[in-house]
Amino acid sequence: MAPFANLDSLGFPGWKKIGWHAGKKLRDILNPPRDTGPTREERRAQRLRDNLKSFVYFDDFDEVHDWNPKDIDPIQVANTPLLERSAAQVHDQKGPTTSVLLCHDYSGGYHDYESVWAPLLEDELYCCHYLQYVDTFAYFSHKLVCIPPPTWTNTMHRNGVKVLGTFIIESEKLQIERMFEHNRGEFVVAQQLADMADAYGFDGWLLNIEAELPKAMEIIQLNRFIESLKLLLGPERSVAWYDALTVDNEVDYQNGLSVKNLPFALAADSLFTNYKWTKKKLDEARIIAERNGLDITKIHFGVDVWAQNTNMPGPPRVTFPPKGGGGTNTGLALNVLADRGFSTAIFAPAWTHEHFSTSSANGSSIAKKVEGAMWKGLPLPDRLGCDCRKARPHHTTEYQMNPIVKYAREFPVGTSSYFETDFQAAFERVASSEDQDSHKVRSRLGSQAILPRPLPEPSPGTEHPIYWELPEESSKGLLIMTKISGHGRPKSSPREEAYRLCLLKLNMPADGTLEGIITAGEPTSLQANWGFYAVFTRPPSQGLDYIYWSYGKFGRLGHISIGLKSEHAHSRLVELGVYCEGLHSNNVGPLELCQILNITIRPRDPVPLVWNIIDIQVAEPANAGAVQKRLTWAWSGMRDSKPFGLPWSKTTGPFSHFVVVCGSKELGRAYCNEFPLQRSDFEDCEREGEDVEVVIDGVFFGGGKASSGSIVIPGSEVMLA
Repeated sequence: MAPFANLDSLGFPGWKKIGWHAGKKLRDILNPPRDTGPTREERRAQRLRDNLKSFVYFDDFDEVHDWNPKDIDPIQVANTPLLERSAAQVHDQKGPTTSVLLCHDYSGGYHDYESVWAPLLEDELYCCHYLQYVDTFAYFSHKLVCIPPPTWTNTMHRNGVKVLGTFIIESEKLQIERMFEHNRGEFVVAQQLADMADAYGFDGWLLNIEAELPKAMEIIQLNRFIESLKLLLGPERSVAWYDALTVDNEVDYQNGLSVKNLPFALAADSLFTNYKWTKKKLDEARIIAERNGLDITKIHFGVDVWAQNTNMPGPPRVTFPPKGGGGTNTGLALNVLADRGFSTAIFAPAWTHEHFSTSSANGSSIAKKVEGAMWKGLPLPDRLGCDCRKARPHHTTEYQMNPIVKYAREFPVGTSSYFETDFQAAFERVASSEDQDSHKVRSRLGSQAILPRPLPEPSPGTEHPIYWELPEESSKGLLIMTKISGHGRPKSSPREEAYRLCLLKLNMPADGTLEGIITAGEPTSLQANWGFYAVFTRPPSQGLDYIYWSYGKFGRLGHISIGLKSEHAHSRLVELGVYCEGLHSNNVGPLELCQILNITIRPRDPVPLVWNIIDIQVAEPANAGAVQKRLTWAWSGMRDSKPFGLPWSKTTGPFSHFVVVCGSKELGRAYCNEFPLQRSDFEDCEREGEDVEVVIDGVFFGGGKASSGSIVIPGSEVMLA
C-alpha cells in the first residue's frame, strides 16, 4: 500500500481541520424515518430463494463476513474466461473515440430472465446488442454487495467486456465503519470482496459510498481500504470509484475530478463521475490529472440516460448537455468526451426497456426502436407511448446525427488467436405448448454470442443491397438477406464492384498460423454469385488487400475453410464479411441469400481433444431441499493439456458450455456441471409418467464435441418444480 506522506498535497486536509460530521440531516435526527421494509429474516429468506436462481447478493456486513467460498452453488459461477481483446481499435474507425462503461441499473436488478433457468417471457427485455462498443459492464443493484449474475458475466466475457460488481453504501444504518474491521492486518471486507470476484468469475468492483463516515479521520482508512482491495484483486482485476463521498467526509458530487475526490481516483483504477458536468469541468479535470500523473482515459464522465425525461418526480435530473441530455441524446455527451480524450460511463442504458413498451405484438417493440435510435441514430416512431409529452423530448433534431456508435470506441472481436460465434441471440421465440399459434419468448441471456456489427446506415433514398437479420428462432443462425432478381442469373460484375457487407472487425495475424471455418448454406431456389471476403492489412501502411472465396451453390449446409495467410509480412486480418455480385432490386421483396450457423477462427491443426462426459445423475442441491432437482455430471480427460491459443475455463476446462437434450428437444445450455430441471422441459418429450433419456453434449472452445453422456430418468423421478 502507498504511504500517506503527501495527503495534504493530494487534497486531504489535516484531520483536525475536517472536524466531526454527524452524517444526518436535522429532520432525521429529530424525527427518524420509520423503517417499513422487510425484516432481516424476510430478506434472508428471499436471498436464499434468489440463490437458487443463480443470484448472489448481501444486504449487511454480517452476511459479507459470514460468506465462505465453500458454500458457492456451481450455477452461481461464470465459467467463461474474459477474452483478451486487441489493444487497438478497429482499423478504419474515423475520428476521436471514447471508451464506454455501461452501468446496468435495470429496475433494481436481479430479474428472473437473468437467471440460469431460461424462463419463458411475454416480451424481450433488456440486453445489449452493441458489445463491440463497450469496454466495461457494471452490474448495479441497491444491495450492499452485488454479485453480477453469471449469465451477464458469461455473455460479456465472450465479447471481451470486463464485468464489475457493485459495493454500495447508501445509509449509515448499515454500520459503515464495519468496512474497516481488520483480521491479521487485512481489511476483512476487502479480502472477502477480492475472494468473491475470483470465486464467482468477474473482474472487479465499482465502489459507491453515498453516506458519511461516523468519524472524519476514517477518510484515511477509506483510502487505505481502496488500495488494499486493489492489491488483493491483483493486476488482472480493477476497482472503479464513484464520485460521491469526498475527503471532507461529505456526500458532495464533484461532477468531475477535483482535489476533493482526487485521492480516491488515484487509489482506485478509475473514476466514475456524477452526471452534471460541463465543458469547464472537463478542462479542470485535465489540469488536475496532468499535475498528478493521472491518465485521463481512466476518468469516466457519467451520463444519466434518464435525464431526458420530463415526468420524473422531484428535481429535474440533469446531465450533459444540461438541456435535453441523456435519453436519445446520450451520444451528444460521447461526442464531447471523445473529442477531449476522456472516457464515458453510461448510467442506466436499460432506460429504453424500462421507460418504453417492450411489447412486440405488432412487430419490433418500441423499446428496441428507441434503443436503435440511441445507439445507431435510427428514426424514432412518431408515437412512443411514454408520458414525456411535453415538447416531445425524445424526438430531437440531434440524435440521428450523434448516435453512440459514432463516438464509442469499437473493439475488434475475438482474441489474437481465437474467435467463435454461433450468432445466438439473447432471446428466442418459442411456440406455446397449449396454442401453436401463440408464442412466448425464452431468455438465452447467458448464451448471447458475439453478434455482427450494426448495419451501416444507407444513403438517403437507398436501401441496403445486402443486410443481416437475427431470426426469431435462434437455431437458424444469422440470415443474410438481399433484394435480388428471382429469375435467371444475376448480371456479372468484377469482384471489386461486388456488394460487400462487413460482419466482423478483427485484429488477428495473417501469417498462416490460424484457420477459419464457416458453416453456412443457401436456399436451392435462389441463384446468385456470392461468397465470403476478408480484408488484410498491407504493412507498413500500404493499404488493404481484399480476398474473396466463392461459396458455390447447393441447398444444404456445408463448411468452407478460409485461408488466413497474406503474402505480406506482419499482415493482419481486420475484416470478414459477405459479398454478392450483380445485385439489382425488383418487386419481389427481401430474399434470403444464405444462413450462417457458425464462424470459428482458431490455431491451425490443433491437438485433438479427448474428453468424456461421465457420472450423470439426478440430484437435489443441498441448499434446495425438495424444491429443485438438477442434472449433475463430471468430465474427464487430459486435465493438464490446455489447447494452445484457445480459452480455458477454471470450472469447465476446455468446454465453453454443455448442451442438454431430451429426445429431439434442446432443453438448454449449461455453463457448469449442473442443470436445473423443470417440469415443462419434458412436456414434449414423453407421455407423463414414462421414462425419458437425457443426453449431455460437451462443446469445446474452438468447436467440436466431447463423447456424449446420457441418463434415463424414470417417470417417477420427473417430479419437478
